[in-house]
Amino acid sequence: MTDRPPAIASTDLEKGYETTTTTTTTTTTTLPSYPPSTSASTSIDLPSSTHHHHAATPLTTILSRLSSYRATAPPRDPSLIPIRKRDFGFLPIPKYRRHDPNKLVEEEFAFTWRINAIFATAATVSVMNLYYIQPMLVAIANDFGVDYDRVSAVPTLAQAGYGCGILLISPLGDLVRRRQLVMILMFLSCIFSIGLALSRSVAMLEGISFVVGLLTVTPQICIPWTADLAPSHRRARAMSITLTGLIFGLVMGRLLAGIISNFATWRDVYWLAVGLQGAMTVVLWLALPDTPGKDIGLSYPGVLLSMAKMMTMYPTLVQVCVIAYFTSAVFAGFWTTLTFLMTDSPYHYNSLDVGLFGLLGLVGVVLAPQWGRIVDRVNPYFGQLVGLHIDLLAMIVALIGAHLNVSAICIAIVLYDVGQQLIQVSNGYRVAGLDPKARARLNGCNLLALFAGQTSGTAIMTKIYNSYGWRPTGGTAVAFVGAGILALLARGPHEAGWVGWSGGGNMLKKKKIEDKSANAVTERLRGRKSDVELRGSTSETVKA
Repeated sequence: MTDRPPAIASTDLEKGYETTTTTTTTTTTTLPSYPPSTSASTSIDLPSSTHHHHAATPLTTILSRLSSYRATAPPRDPSLIPIRKRDFGFLPIPKYRRHDPNKLVEEEFAFTWRINAIFATAATVSVMNLYYIQPMLVAIANDFGVDYDRVSAVPTLAQAGYGCGILLISPLGDLVRRRQLVMILMFLSCIFSIGLALSRSVAMLEGISFVVGLLTVTPQICIPWTADLAPSHRRARAMSITLTGLIFGLVMGRLLAGIISNFATWRDVYWLAVGLQGAMTVVLWLALPDTPGKDIGLSYPGVLLSMAKMMTMYPTLVQVCVIAYFTSAVFAGFWTTLTFLMTDSPYHYNSLDVGLFGLLGLVGVVLAPQWGRIVDRVNPYFGQLVGLHIDLLAMIVALIGAHLNVSAICIAIVLYDVGQQLIQVSNGYRVAGLDPKARARLNGCNLLALFAGQTSGTAIMTKIYNSYGWRPTGGTAVAFVGAGILALLARGPHEAGWVGWSGGGNMLKKKKIEDKSANAVTERLRGRKSDVELRGSTSETVKA
């Protein structure tokens, strides 16, 4: 015979206490897991068992359980979790940005164009740190009395720091509360930018540039955050707007640095960076929603290890990373060597003139949201293919005429930026569809490849330019883009495995794509892990 469940006093529930039911062979006792109310309506039922002649007295049972009920009490009901009111334990969170655990994030923080614009602006202010240096290389070399080879190490180290940040910091977006993470990154970057403005040697500039690059991963937190908050039918467009902020920062960083260093000094550029990042920190505190961290059940080392495992699970991710490597290598190497080309014969432009060429990149910025609309409607593979061929055309134009006529430079810049925007939007969308709970880590894998490309592209193409001139440099850029095209064509838009074109070549219609690997085949009941590239879809297991 089973004992009747004991009654739970209404007063306990009203006051927010949980109850624990403990069953023995003699007595069932209901005790509050926190000190109960002293209200007269509070009660404890102690029904006697029918299996023994002598039931334990209520007092004996209570005393025998008091010593252990606290340690075995279940977790608090989520509805009783207090609302988080402070960042870092001391900084008040604005009331309208606090998260109520009783509400869904989608309902509490509806995704709006305003928050999309804030993500984009934060990306702009942050990423400018990586590109201030490019039009100022000659001015810095003259100031410190070093050659181009030595000063070109500054942007290389900044990119190296950026890569370390992508590996070590951006995966935290799947582990911690992103509001606090973005705020602290922006604040610390602001502080270290003061050191850039006060640098007294190239070595000091190199070291601090590495640290600032390490902290310049705010865009890589905001892009997957955008994918999490945006509704599925607007995801690609919303991500393209945040990405537009990143690209706008790239353009404005070069432009502002060129103008300011021409009329003032290169140090004043970094003082501007300090002011912009300080102001942005305040805006982030006022505007960012305090969305909870993802419950992924991993420690920080586990998060890092899972990134390596993902490279063996998702063929689509590997393909995207290879394409990102080659296109970013061309992008970084092209702009770095273009600075040297335009300051040498036959152009002899100053820093201001070089910076103004960055305005041509605004064409790509304007078109990025339009690319997002297109990618929302078609297979992103199609966007990658078109973007790569636009980039190839741009580098052929640069190879043939960049050292002869400035119009060739202008055409190459516009074409490459347009193609690069389409590639990045398509890459980001393909990666975001693999696993919603791992978007920060998946994006981190993509960006590690991008960083590796930028770092090696800058180093390789600078060395080739200094040793052999423009033509071999342009030829290297063409070869890199060609390698990216081959990587894309090696695996079709609907291919489930690592190489091939099974499923056909229809690139205008989205279909489910299976990502199969040895682990997926042998460990998942002879199934294949599905790489779903539909709007708002998630990865799933389907029968082989």
